[in-house]
Amino acid sequence: MNMNQVVLCRALLTAVGLAIATTALAQSYEVPGTLKASELAPAALLNGPFHSVEENVTLAGAQPNFTIRSPYGIWEARGQEMLAIRVSELPAFEQLAKVSNSDEFMKSAKTAAAAPVKAVGQFVESPLETTGNVLSGIGLIVSRVGRVAEKSATRVGDTMAGNTPAQKEILKPAVTPLGTAAPRVLIGDPLGYNQQRREWAQRLKVDPYTFNGALSDKLGEVASVTFASSFPVNLVLGSVIAPLYYAQQFNEQATLEAYQTPALDIWTRNEARLKKLGIEGLSARNFLRNNYFTPTLQTALVLALESMGNVAGRDQAIVFAARAASETEARYVNNSVMMLNHYGRTVVPLTVIRGADNVLAGETRDGKLVVAAPLDYLPWVQPLDDFARRTDLKGTERWLLVSGKVTPLAQQELAALAWRVSDKLATAR
Repeated sequence: MNMNQVVLCRALLTAVGLAIATTALAQSYEVPGTLKASELAPAALLNGPFHSVEENVTLAGAQPNFTIRSPYGIWEARGQEMLAIRVSELPAFEQLAKVSNSDEFMKSAKTAAAAPVKAVGQFVESPLETTGNVLSGIGLIVSRVGRVAEKSATRVGDTMAGNTPAQKEILKPAVTPLGTAAPRVLIGDPLGYNQQRREWAQRLKVDPYTFNGALSDKLGEVASVTFASSFPVNLVLGSVIAPLYYAQQFNEQATLEAYQTPALDIWTRNEARLKKLGIEGLSARNFLRNNYFTPTLQTALVLALESMGNVAGRDQAIVFAARAASETEARYVNNSVMMLNHYGRTVVPLTVIRGADNVLAGETRDGKLVVAAPLDYLPWVQPLDDFARRTDLKGTERWLLVSGKVTPLAQQELAALAWRVSDKLATAR
């Protein structure tokens, strides 16, 4: 065998070795099959008087996609948190059905449909149609018109100045879950309609700004009748079953504010809260304008950042949050901050937090890196492998906080890449 043949032989052997290694690496990834709802969520969420959840569950990114079937509709819920929220909303449908079918309500609905409503010197001839859509002009409470105009003008100024570049989505784009509505645009309170909507939501123990399309529509219908007639909120509504959803302390306060305070006032209050944290200007405005951060979710995030204390980088968390392009992403941001907040208060204080592409990370004084992953199921797949090898995520120790389950193979491979994992942290949200 001459020298050329030796070189060729070695090249072939190297190529075969690389091919075998590549194949082995590809085969080392997990291919999640159909998951079981009973393995991912408590039994109390899977069956109830108003619903059942399909046992087979698919994955949407790193979140299980549950399918809820009910006499009131079919919904998909991304992750256990959304499953709990959707299930907790079902008793409201039962109560609203009783209200809508009552003689008093139907009589008031006829009266409301026929009676014009005077607002800002003009008559609105079809109040039920008008209030179903939040208008941009008629009916704004006069004291708030200036703030609404200022908010819109600022937005135009930012855009014209080129200060609002396109943002990269936080998570992998996914189809909107079945039954999820687009966010409502809230610019004021036409004729006091939104106040009626908030009162109904509080009585029903649901979020007035829910993304549940069917429930949002029902709230709109009854609020229209209440605002345009003399039908009182509490005339027919009986005792409402408490929601089967444990709200973390920040969410509890955020929900209370959502019930009691007009959306525009919440916007102003959160702007002032952010300013006290040293967060103002364009980054704050971009966050506050993001309609996926409803008044409820917006307040929950601001309160969580407030609770972290004097941690550097909270402004970067707001920049990160402004990128949210869905309810799923907004909740991902909120839960990431809450997990880091909980870690910093109960394990080791954090000195800084920062956005790092698709994750929020915290750092301790001694250089430990802590990354929040509020996800329900992490198998060993290429995106997780890519994450684990990122060169921008360095620390004396590297910790990954996961709210759900991490498969044994993922645990093993992460450990081999010098990551420590703390999972099943749902209660830390």
